[in-house]
Amino acid sequence: QIDHIFLTMMASRAADFFVLFYVSIILSSFHCNETMAWNRSSSSLKMMKTNSPPIIISTTGHHTPSDGPEIQQSPRRQLLFQIPKMAASLATATIMLPQRACNAAPTSGITADSAKGQWRQASTQLDDLLLNWSTEKWAAEVGGGDTIRQKLGTQGATSQLFQIEKAFKALRDSEYVDDGIEFQETTEEFMDALYRADSLASSSNNKTGSGKQTPPAVFIEQSREEVIKMQGIAKKLNAMVK
Repeated sequence: QIDHIFLTMMASRAADFFVLFYVSIILSSFHCNETMAWNRSSSSLKMMKTNSPPIIISTTGHHTPSDGPEIQQSPRRQLLFQIPKMAASLATATIMLPQRACNAAPTSGITADSAKGQWRQASTQLDDLLLNWSTEKWAAEVGGGDTIRQKLGTQGATSQLFQIEKAFKALRDSEYVDDGIEFQETTEEFMDALYRADSLASSSNNKTGSGKQTPPAVFIEQSREEVIKMQGIAKKLNAMVK
């Protein structure tokens, strides 16, 4: 009879163990997804880090003299009462490990070395663009401003200036740049000039109305002036990148 009662209690404890284990998996998965979603939404707020503390369940008990004489338990009873502790420990590990994996997962993006290489090539490509500038030819062509935009990386993905902002961010936070604040401000000046050059090049393709039209060559030459500014800023950036 006693063995039957003992086995019944063991079965009940084992069932509780598996229920707790299953629930801990669900909670940990939800917690991981929530943390990753928060990290993605925080990237627009200057890469705010989310380090949520793990859930720790303490089940350790200690006997002190003030508790009175310690009651000696049989091996069966000790095994019976160890099951909940084992379940709690396993649940804690199940919750903590995914949390650490979420926080430790590296963000995808360009490396500092590849960013440095891209910027060096982009700076050279900028020099080549100005060296081979042909206002008359591009103004005579239909959609000639698109040639400038392709070189600036704002149309198509063949230029080294394509998504150059990502390279700037990687360099800003790397060992290649000593003063990240000054570098950031200078890259913003560079991007402002790039967007102006792109807008003017795009305007050379547009018809403004039925009246007297602004010649495409005017927009293309104004775009060239902005690219010259980009070249000057690029020299400052080159001096900042070790």
